[in-house]
Amino acid sequence: MLLTALYQYLRKACDTVISAYDTLQQTPGDADAVHQLRVGVKKLRAFFALAKQLPDYSFGAGKHLHAARLIQAVGGASRDAHLQEKHLRLYEKKVAWRFSFAHLLLQKKHTTAIDLLQATIQHTSLKKLETLPERFSKAIEEMDKTAATEALRQYLYRQHQEIILPAGSVHHAAWHEVRKQVKSLYYQLTILAEVLPSTYTDTLTKHAGKAGELLGQWHDTSELSLFVGHTITQLRKEKIALPEPVRQLQLRLKADTKAQLLQCSKQIKTLMEISY
Repeated sequence: MLLTALYQYLRKACDTVISAYDTLQQTPGDADAVHQLRVGVKKLRAFFALAKQLPDYSFGAGKHLHAARLIQAVGGASRDAHLQEKHLRLYEKKVAWRFSFAHLLLQKKHTTAIDLLQATIQHTSLKKLETLPERFSKAIEEMDKTAATEALRQYLYRQHQEIILPAGSVHHAAWHEVRKQVKSLYYQLTILAEVLPSTYTDTLTKHAGKAGELLGQWHDTSELSLFVGHTITQLRKEKIALPEPVRQLQLRLKADTKAQLLQCSKQIKTLMEISY
């Protein structure tokens, strides 16, 4: 059961990344394909972080994921600009004003990122991902399945225990780290959903998924707030007069970031309190 679960998850993740890559070869600006590729690579990274815990594991994954991780990183810039502009439009409706200069900056960032992504795709290949699941399965087929299952269970337990709520007013980078931990745990739980007892994994997966969703919402608002703040600072340095809606926009973003972080804190506490 364990080997089947690992193979099927790896096969699906690889297929997702390859499909998105094929789309991007034809249409580098396809936002959905960029998103699918980035999520797929994150799942692959979480998969191999989990796989490293297998007894006598020696199947190195780094060389197989190098190109995919490069494309993921480059694609991140276009994805971020796309989401920020989309998110900005929602906030502009609340203050009945369009921050035209911010849109220009985001559009330029997006265009530059797409050009870089196109160049990166032209000089990379994900051919190794096509046979990666089969090669991985062959490398671990002789291992002790019982010992392997227990090793992975213990690893998930440690991962869960290592999630700690940042204390007080900390830099947003600390929360970004928690977000990565939660997302990785969630992916790893879904990998082993049919292997480990559902009495533990179902509850933990549910709350890890919810925490990841809330942290994602906070991340989007926080990043937009930082971008808007930086843009306002630059305009003021240039002695450009800004209308009242700018202040309203900034205040709304800051207030929502704070409120969303409070929701995240409550959900992380709930996640931390789950026990076997």
